[in-house]
Amino acid sequence: MNLNNTIIPSVRNYKYFERALASRSEYILLPDADIGNLQSMIGKCHKAGKKVLVHLELLGGFKPDQAGVTVLKNFYKVDGVISSNFIALRYAKKEGLETIFRVLLVDSRSLEQASNMVKNYSVDVDAIELLPAEYACTCFDLLKRSFNQANTQFIAGGFVKRKYLVDKIFYTGFNGITTSEHTLW
Repeated sequence: MNLNNTIIPSVRNYKYFERALASRSEYILLPDADIGNLQSMIGKCHKAGKKVLVHLELLGGFKPDQAGVTVLKNFYKVDGVISSNFIALRYAKKEGLETIFRVLLVDSRSLEQASNMVKNYSVDVDAIELLPAEYACTCFDLLKRSFNQANTQFIAGGFVKRKYLVDKIFYTGFNGITTSEHTLW
């Protein structure tokens, strides 16, 4: 995964799906997909040359176990997953999927717990997504030291609605952004 200052469209409202397909991003995140519409959406994304990311905890009708991840890879042809569940990320990594560990920063304890999970579970994730973006920017240096893995990319997400925040996120050193704000894609 090489994000290189990429804004990843997070398609929460399907009326903006075509706009996401036309974006410059190599990736599209389908956070509100379900097993009924996922296959057709992935087909359209792949036809447009996009890689598809799904959020394992938000994917409707899906269980993030070994069998479920195998079905996502082999039947649905998902390219990568986002999850806060390290066991599911381990399954995804075994399947050859790109993996993004999602961290919700609610307080200093959540940062400490996430850092310990990365160290203790020894899953080599491709990226770490930190939410909310504004707070992630204020503690990025500390966060980067906490997640001391060599080739890990960092993504900011959550409440990214304005261009000034996009500029701030990339200036801070993040590799990518996830946002559902279609005007930023």
